[in-house]
Amino acid sequence: MTTLLAFIMSAPLQVAPAGPPLIAPEGPLQRTESVRHRFTVTVTVNYSPAGTPSAPWTMPLVVNGPWSAVDTSGFEVTLIAGTDQLTEKGTELFEGPDALGIGDISAPIPAVQVWPLQVRVTAVATSWSSEFDDAAAIEIPWPSAWPTAVMPMLKPSALIESNSAIITETVKKLTKDDVKSVPPAQAAKLIVQDACKRFKVGQTHMNIGPQSQLRGIDVQGAQAAATAGTGSPADLVCICVAMLRAGGLPARPVIGLGSARWGGANEYGIWAEVYLPGCGWTPFDPDVLRQQAIATLDPRTRWTGFGTLPQLQRRIALAWSFGPTNPATAFDSWAPWGWSRFAPEATFPVAINAGSVVTNAATGASTSLSPQRPVPSSIRLERTSAP
Repeated sequence: MTTLLAFIMSAPLQVAPAGPPLIAPEGPLQRTESVRHRFTVTVTVNYSPAGTPSAPWTMPLVVNGPWSAVDTSGFEVTLIAGTDQLTEKGTELFEGPDALGIGDISAPIPAVQVWPLQVRVTAVATSWSSEFDDAAAIEIPWPSAWPTAVMPMLKPSALIESNSAIITETVKKLTKDDVKSVPPAQAAKLIVQDACKRFKVGQTHMNIGPQSQLRGIDVQGAQAAATAGTGSPADLVCICVAMLRAGGLPARPVIGLGSARWGGANEYGIWAEVYLPGCGWTPFDPDVLRQQAIATLDPRTRWTGFGTLPQLQRRIALAWSFGPTNPATAFDSWAPWGWSRFAPEATFPVAINAGSVVTNAATGASTSLSPQRPVPSSIRLERTSAP
């Protein structure tokens, strides 16, 4: 083992015990079938980050969410630089979880002389399907106040521009500026229904490199996608979440290992959750709903894909945002989540042409990439059954 990797793992962080999630499913919303998975997330970073190369590489991890939980006592982080490899217990590099059950893996990395650098996270997770009693949920009124822990999910965030005029005006028009005229469960469905009716999904949700490398998620965000009227399934999630927040309902995207028509077992899946009083974080998948002629559905009735997701146990939640709190610390694409940017002068996410050249759209300045390493970074997602 070289001094390099020994130093990388030399700074363990404090880990809070993983207790039950603050907002567990309750009342009309219940967990049903469960599945245990072993999954691996491998991030390959081909080039040194700009600006602060000594900053830790970071990745969020939902360890105790409402619909999936990670065995924090058994997960591992492996760092690979050249021929050197070191595996450490993930708890030594994990900070958290917070009150909602998410924390951060933070791997301190000094100047690396050999590239690429690989960071591999391996863990076992349990996921549950969800069952929703729509009739009971619609009887629950608006709360006098939301729980403190969910309040941040009412605010704008990266790619969820809930204060954008195109989002707020759409919600005002839909609700006649009186969203509380119907129960929160019905309001949430009306908002999601309207978003799905207006938006045309015409792109893949994955950002793919010139040699079919998975780089991250193809997403432009709620404001840009709503303005264009079209985009990826991830953009539809952004619009739904932004509109729900604009309507006064806490909501968040879910980025994880997916399963279904898109977001297969070894790809990112993107769905969403809205917090409903007396129920908790209620999962929904706009892409599933879109396939059911959602415009014809009565929001007072049961919707498969909203609250009731029979295949949710085949998904593993990794994060509730597409980027860090400060997206400037993302590397070259949305998810994986964090490190200093690869090319600060380039438009983010980094666009690569056929000749593996990164170009600044404003100045025309370009950076050539090695033919052997035609993307700044890539990610591999793997999952198998676990005992």
